[in-house]
Amino acid sequence: MSAAALIAAFGMAQAAPAPAPSPLFAAFKAACFNLKGADGNSAFDTIAPAAKAAGWTEVAEADADPRIARITAMGRKAVQAEEPDGTQAGQMFRHSFDGRTVWLVTSRFVAKEGYWGDGCRAYDLDAPAAPPREVIDGWVGKAPTGVQANGTATKRLWEPWQSGVSLEITYVPRGHPLGSSYGIQGLVLVSQSIGGF
Repeated sequence: MSAAALIAAFGMAQAAPAPAPSPLFAAFKAACFNLKGADGNSAFDTIAPAAKAAGWTEVAEADADPRIARITAMGRKAVQAEEPDGTQAGQMFRHSFDGRTVWLVTSRFVAKEGYWGDGCRAYDLDAPAAPPREVIDGWVGKAPTGVQANGTATKRLWEPWQSGVSLEITYVPRGHPLGSSYGIQGLVLVSQSIGGF
């Protein structure tokens, strides 16, 4: 093989995206990456079809894990308290990864003034450990723009993940105080987009 061919082959290998840490990451990205359209408007209506195409099954909130129902209710209540004149919408899905049930929750808020926020969250509440940081960063394709730690809990933030969409990946170990306060434990992936200003 010529030197040019070797260089080209090496360059192609370097350009290939890193594999997902778990099938969950690919299914989350399929549903939650394109939260904002090319025109800068909300693409919220595309999440449910994309989620279903990626194998997520829509479920009624009443049929969800009580921990997820509690987290979702707390989030809606907080938004309602801050913006009582706004409207909220969302859906819930489930999927099985690595032998565990994972929940996908979508949310949309529209203020009376017209600005909006869309969210897409995957909760693997029983994840025994966070994937290695290097594996996550390789999957995203770049280092995070922010990192926070609260004891053994960590949050990694990418602003942007893609144009107009942010990504957070949080891991809260079982027994951590955040679990007692907010009911959140395990691995949580969040994409968000805002607009209408």
